[in-house]
Amino acid sequence: MDKNNLEVLKEFNKAIKMGEDSYSLVIEKVKDESFKNLLYKQSNRYEQFLNNIKSDFDELNEKPTDTPLQQKIMGWTSINLNTLKDSSNSHISEMLIQGAQMGIIECNKLINTYPDINYSLKSSIKNFLNLQEDVIYELTPYLKK
Repeated sequence: MDKNNLEVLKEFNKAIKMGEDSYSLVIEKVKDESFKNLLYKQSNRYEQFLNNIKSDFDELNEKPTDTPLQQKIMGWTSINLNTLKDSSNSHISEMLIQGAQMGIIECNKLINTYPDINYSLKSSIKNFLNLQEDVIYELTPYLKK
């Protein structure tokens, strides 16, 4: 795998990890069991991507980096402040949809910036884009004024 593929793999890992970290923080705020089950299902799909990407790193004798502590603290603080006043299904859906939209943007930037990355990596990124679209589709019905 050349340098660009490794760089994209690292950035892709960050995008997945950021989403997965968000789920682990918001799930504990949810009281509605059916909504919580949906979030667990979505979170598990993120974990599957992390497991798949870990094997890509293993093949390269590289280790995926964890989310930096400062970024984890900022995410934790943001989610706790955002849900302190409103932990409704609608508000949590809105936060996760915004995160999925950021994931879509980041993945498209990777594909457009590095059009010659290997097929397998590009395919994984496109599959992750599909997950982001699924997340938005599945959470949209929970949005309310």
